[in-house]
Amino acid sequence: MSTSVKYGLILGGVLAALPLIFYSLGLEKNETLQNISMYFNIVLMAVIIFLGIKEFRDKSGNGFITFGKGFSMGMVISIVGGAISAVFSYLYFTVINPGMVTYIRMMQEQKMIEKGMSESEVEKMADTMAMWSTPTMMASFSLVGMIIMGLVITLICAGILKRRTLLLKFLDQE
Repeated sequence: MSTSVKYGLILGGVLAALPLIFYSLGLEKNETLQNISMYFNIVLMAVIIFLGIKEFRDKSGNGFITFGKGFSMGMVISIVGGAISAVFSYLYFTVINPGMVTYIRMMQEQKMIEKGMSESEVEKMADTMAMWSTPTMMASFSLVGMIIMGLVITLICAGILKRRTLLLKFLDQE
């Protein structure tokens, strides 16, 4: 198994485990914990991508890796982790905790009311929210978000970890 797939599986597994832990502890509706978890997931993703690229560089690349190779590895990690996260997200909202979608919609409506929107405005928005907050759409957004976040993190990690061989450095100077 390639290093990037291995780390993608780790990323997807950890991102799936956290909501399961919250759900089993009855904390899935704790908004503060969900916000903290969102930032934690970003940091976790950065650490896993960094470690995956670094492991390849140090073990398979004999201490060297180009920016391009690091970038492609980071993106594979992001895509594999994102795919696992998206499948889990769909299963979570359809099988494990189907009531969560309704809860999310209710909380969104409550926030709109708190912002001063009228009941008729909230009702109009409810139809749009219903279309965008289906388990399929939420899973799709999860995948797209992971790929976009992975792109940004991968650019940074590949830039930090790149090391070129002495021969390539010599050839670049000519």
